[in-house]
Amino acid sequence: MRVNPNLTVNKDDLEEFQEIIGFKFKDKSYLIQALLHGSLFSGDKEKLSEFRKINGLENKDYEKLEYLGDSVLGLIIAEYAYHDNSINEYARSKGLTIEGVATKIRTVLASNESLKPVARKIKISNFVLSEGHVNIDGKLSDIMEALIGAIYIDGGCNNTGNNDQTVGNYFAAKEFVYRFFDIETALERISAFNPKGMIQELFHQKGIGDPCYRLIEEEGPDHEKQFTVGLYLDDKLLAIGSGNSKRKAEKATANTYLRKLKEKEPED
Repeated sequence: MRVNPNLTVNKDDLEEFQEIIGFKFKDKSYLIQALLHGSLFSGDKEKLSEFRKINGLENKDYEKLEYLGDSVLGLIIAEYAYHDNSINEYARSKGLTIEGVATKIRTVLASNESLKPVARKIKISNFVLSEGHVNIDGKLSDIMEALIGAIYIDGGCNNTGNNDQTVGNYFAAKEFVYRFFDIETALERISAFNPKGMIQELFHQKGIGDPCYRLIEEEGPDHEKQFTVGLYLDDKLLAIGSGNSKRKAEKATANTYLRKLKEKEPED
């Protein structure tokens, strides 16, 4: 997002981003606030203060909107889970609680790992207000939540017409989430998102004990570590996987084992 010499935000960039997300803000200051990273103007507090004043911003960056957006997203997911009867059936078939399945759905939809693909889908990194030399990849999920918070608090130019503004604002945020988060496929993605949990369930269903992940090898310098992990049942090695952290290596190992199981399944 470009900033003009007079410290206003480029209108064309604002319009382009609103076209991408399919939402028109009544008050553009909420959108600007959601996209404002603390690195803008390289820490020049006086210039940042002037920028906030000119653009009508309440806060120093996106963080308060992030907090709001996280809560709104959680409510949208919880409401969806409440109305989706397939969650009850899934819970019964897996011997799980409905609350446990709903929590897994929230993880699938609202974790940092899940928010980043949505951020890429709407090209949000092209519009974040930050210094060009700063790597903002680690903050994209937070800024996504801030955007949801901004949509909720603004409500948009095309609300439901409901006299209760809060209802209209919630509907606007919900519409955005349903458009970009593939919420209706969340239940199907639980296993793919958490392969370790899937293996745990399989082992328990078969009564064969608990899976165990053991570090086989660790190599490379501290800043480029590579870990190789094995999945074991007792002392039997079932699968091997690698990653740049132990957690990623364990997930890769679990995925490898699940692929092996799928390959062994008889064709219809």
